[in-house]
Amino acid sequence: MIVAVLGTGQRARDTAQRCVRAGHAVRLRGTDASDVMDRVDEIRRALGGDIAAGIDGTTGLESAVNGAEVVIDATDGDTDSHRAVVAETETMVGEEALVAVSDTSLSVTAVAAGLRSPDRAVGLNIVDPPDGDIVEVVVAEQTTAATRDRTTAFAEGLDATPVVVRDTPGFAALRLELATIAEAVRMVEDGVAGVRDIDRAFERGTSDRDGPLVRADRHGLETVLTALEDLAERLDERFEPPPLLRRKVENGQRGAVAGEGFYVWEDVTPTTGADPDPSVPTRDSEPEFK
Repeated sequence: MIVAVLGTGQRARDTAQRCVRAGHAVRLRGTDASDVMDRVDEIRRALGGDIAAGIDGTTGLESAVNGAEVVIDATDGDTDSHRAVVAETETMVGEEALVAVSDTSLSVTAVAAGLRSPDRAVGLNIVDPPDGDIVEVVVAEQTTAATRDRTTAFAEGLDATPVVVRDTPGFAALRLELATIAEAVRMVEDGVAGVRDIDRAFERGTSDRDGPLVRADRHGLETVLTALEDLAERLDERFEPPPLLRRKVENGQRGAVAGEGFYVWEDVTPTTGADPDPSVPTRDSEPEFK
């Protein structure tokens, strides 16, 4: 299957890499030739072997989408820019081509309004890319059952489990992720437990997934803060960022990239909990002075 991936950012690269790994012929399109070839080279290095022959790069939209059965818009930009991209794309693809939008910050319904045949539009988001085993299939108001089912089958072909969700702010995976991180941060604020123990409670000893505070550091605390602010504005106060998160960002404790967030990091490894790292008091504990 020919899959066109539009964009050269991280989402586009991860999506293209997943599609190549699944055996699809991928065309990666960007507006800057150097960026395109850099992303193509990164994907080839990541995958290695003959499978890397499954990706080509181009700066031409028509050369990217011509003959494609699936077009995934993973460009960066606001609703208007995505709407313009998919509208132009629609004039160059066949009637049966799926047009997917990959951006958790946008309404797929709003983007699809730019299409003459909006029933072909759908959202497609790889959770924990590029190797995550969940793909969200986002059903816009215009999406038909046939489009949903074809996209679900495509997601299964990526060796992933499709999760069908309604087109609402944050969809499913992002909302759950941010809600979990926000509650973990509030537990630190309230002195419920230490940083590492809060993560252990989530992992329950056997999980192969990091706890919410490690993940927050890996995402970048500034990124988490921005995402929470966005959902708080589009949904309600449940997603209002905890004050401790704001303070850490203001103080430069931005997570793994800065060497300190909720953990102190050495290279790519979390070591000890960073301040504040509460301990649970006992009857004979020494009083803590702040």
